[in-house]
Amino acid sequence: MEKKERYEELAAQVLDLVGGKDNIAFFTHCVTRLRFNLKDKGRAKKGDKEKISGVLGVQWQGDQLQVIVGQSVGEVYKMICKVSGLKEEEPINENLDEKTNKGFSIKGLFSILLNTLSSILAPIIPAIVACGLLQGLLYSAQSLGWIDATTDTYNFFFTCSQAAFYFLPILVAFSAAKRFKCNPYLAAATVAILMHPSFAAMAGTEIKLFGILPITYAGYSSTVIPAILTVYFQSFIEKLCKKFVPNMIDIIVTPLITVLVSSIVGWALIAPIGGWIGTFVAEGILWLYTTLGALGGAICGAVYPFMLMTGMQVAMSPITVQNLATLGYDFIYPCTACSNAAMAVCALYIFWKSKNKSTKSMGLSTGITGLIGVTEPVFFGLIAKYKKALIATMVGGAAGGLVMGAFTVQYLSFGFVPFGTIVLAMTETFSYYLIGVGVSMVVAFVMMMLLKWRDTDEAV
Repeated sequence: MEKKERYEELAAQVLDLVGGKDNIAFFTHCVTRLRFNLKDKGRAKKGDKEKISGVLGVQWQGDQLQVIVGQSVGEVYKMICKVSGLKEEEPINENLDEKTNKGFSIKGLFSILLNTLSSILAPIIPAIVACGLLQGLLYSAQSLGWIDATTDTYNFFFTCSQAAFYFLPILVAFSAAKRFKCNPYLAAATVAILMHPSFAAMAGTEIKLFGILPITYAGYSSTVIPAILTVYFQSFIEKLCKKFVPNMIDIIVTPLITVLVSSIVGWALIAPIGGWIGTFVAEGILWLYTTLGALGGAICGAVYPFMLMTGMQVAMSPITVQNLATLGYDFIYPCTACSNAAMAVCALYIFWKSKNKSTKSMGLSTGITGLIGVTEPVFFGLIAKYKKALIATMVGGAAGGLVMGAFTVQYLSFGFVPFGTIVLAMTETFSYYLIGVGVSMVVAFVMMMLLKWRDTDEAV
């Protein structure tokens, strides 16, 4: 069956599910869900969802019926509007959705943050998965002795595998611009300026722009927060230009002012703030570990997914370097090994339980590479998508981190945890490393069972 025919059939089934087009008062969609405000809630046939192929779940959110269909939501929405004659509405901006986010609360704020980050990062998952899988395959081949790390062939594929991670800010900028409704090409250009190799090569150098404005060069490759914050600011500059610049010269003036102003403010203020947040969190993690011991290790293991989500794990590198130089080993890596192991197990659990072919495939492939130590694909592809998987990852990471912190487990260098470069964990604390990783895997698996994860538990 062709894609168009599948969407037509799905559209007809969804319309029947909500009680027919005459029962629809308002209809829109968000990142993964069709959102219906119905005239008569009693006419909805929520129990029939199991009969519809392509519908992952149905739930009421207040007075709104939400039908979860996944990443194809845009195409399904257009087809429903086409066959029913309904007017197409603007997609929901979940940051401003007053119907589902009434009032202020920490839980609501966290949900908004998670939804925003997920909607920005979800479109770039294929690029991350491609490079992540290549990286995992490369390290597997190296570990098995099939390829020599000193050869040109290895260097070529290793460089290819790093591309999506090194240029991650540009991918994030393009996606963030669509979220914040500004020009994605201008956003990509601005963030490309932030991570230009010429500026990165002068990291730590301070200049005075116009002889007044202080700018300190830094390297922003592989980061996320500086890109998102800069594009968010740029969206306001662009809208301001659109409001005041005459149409006749808009194509010339607006791009120039938007990129120029955003680049200056980005370098001088926004990107450093994003970098400072990463450093602050990294230093906080170090303080927790060294001050609280086992409890600090548990906290490290629990919060690492959020560091991965925002690119803050890059800020941990100086701490690892310092530990290796002064102690001869690092104690943060074992905690991240627990988090990675928990993520991998959650992915494999999803592979086991999911009825969706694409989800099962994602669970198996990213679960395996997660065990090797390449976790961006599994996190952005599954963990950030499912709240129950995120909870299980945090609890599993915390349980394993508790063991790592209690015995100050050692790791001898930068590597891929938990198992990609396990030889680096073979010190006098190796047995505790294996126990910690094992505990995190078992606890994460048990949590997924207790939480009763299903395909319908999609977060956004």
